[in-house]
Amino acid sequence: MKISAIFSDYDGTLAPEDVALDASRVPKEIEEPLLGLSSSVSVAIVTSKDYAFVRPRIPFAAAWACVSGLEIVLSDGRTFATSRMADRLREGLNYVKRHNESGLTLELKRSTANDLLAFSVHWRGKSPPTELIAKATVDLSGIGLTVVHDPTQPFLDVFGGRPDKGRAVRELKTLLGVSGNVLFIGDSAADNAAFDEADVSICVAHGQGLEGVRCRYTLGRERLGPFLSSLSANGLSLDLHTLSRL
Repeated sequence: MKISAIFSDYDGTLAPEDVALDASRVPKEIEEPLLGLSSSVSVAIVTSKDYAFVRPRIPFAAAWACVSGLEIVLSDGRTFATSRMADRLREGLNYVKRHNESGLTLELKRSTANDLLAFSVHWRGKSPPTELIAKATVDLSGIGLTVVHDPTQPFLDVFGGRPDKGRAVRELKTLLGVSGNVLFIGDSAADNAAFDEADVSICVAHGQGLEGVRCRYTLGRERLGPFLSSLSANGLSLDLHTLSRL
């Protein structure tokens, strides 16, 4: 099978997720082969992070679908965004600040125009704030925000629009003129919609639970760099027999 585009999640897939936000980087053994591939095929990032965060870390991408598809930015500067709910998001953010008794980390996610698109509440290394999670899910959903929490992850996401990585993959294919096989690389059930849209889907395993993940193949994190290098060496031809089925 020949690959015509490589779309990938960022956190936990290309970069370790168990680090501080400002320390997040793609390891050289993954970055270098991906950079090489970007000269032959469209490489796009589909991430819950915003453009200001992910663009400097993957500067060679052809496009970045940010905040789980709420904003798409192409390398030529064109930007495509869904409807925004900045006022309600600020209301939701103030709500969380009032109830943030444990001093949890807040991560604001903005558009290229500096509009608030989403925010995350992180508690890595701390006990889950079960009361806040339950209350915020009900109350913030009640004002029209989309609240997403995976019990296996130490964060809660609040979006001003409905996140949809599957829609982002479809739009990227059109915007980038991709007509052949798309490879999507992710690492969790949050990537399921993108896995569903891809011709080949690979989940990067790094010790996380894989229950509920809807992709066909899995690859140990230590094998991702060599896998990308082999894809380049083989002229973008993918031997599916070298992958483990999930």
